[in-house]
Amino acid sequence: MAHTTKGNPTTKRHTKPRETETTRVGGTPTEEDIRRRAYELSRERGGEPGHELEDWVRAEQELRGDE
Repeated sequence: MAHTTKGNPTTKRHTKPRETETTRVGGTPTEEDIRRRAYELSRERGGEPGHELEDWVRAEQELRGDE
């Protein structure tokens, strides 16, 4: 069911974010790859704030195979 605001039809308010294509250069993860993995790590932890840098660094390490 569409939601209407000020007479203009709009799509549903809660839609899945559009996924973008990522291009790896020489097997290196893109920023988007790292961002997605860091978000997954955050969600796995329960989303507690204050660990953003830790999540980002861990995501980079995992995706680059540095573990």
